[in-house]
Amino acid sequence: MRATIRRRVAPTPDNAALVRLEEQVAAAGSAKAFALKAGISESYVGDVRAGRRQPGLSLLLALGLVRVVSYAPAPEARS
Repeated sequence: MRATIRRRVAPTPDNAALVRLEEQVAAAGSAKAFALKAGISESYVGDVRAGRRQPGLSLLLALGLVRVVSYAPAPEARS
């Protein structure tokens, strides 16, 4: 088994899922243990941690999160 070194991720609104995932993986003891507990595949967890995939509904729910999309007015165009 190869060891993977993870850097500590500073929380921001954009990466809240990744921060929570890293916390939960650490609490579970491994990505495999977290994946088993959450009912998702270990490879999916690894892909999200590596930035190859975005967290989907099943992972977000396992982390106690939901995706929220919002829209704001665009700044006035300059003529």
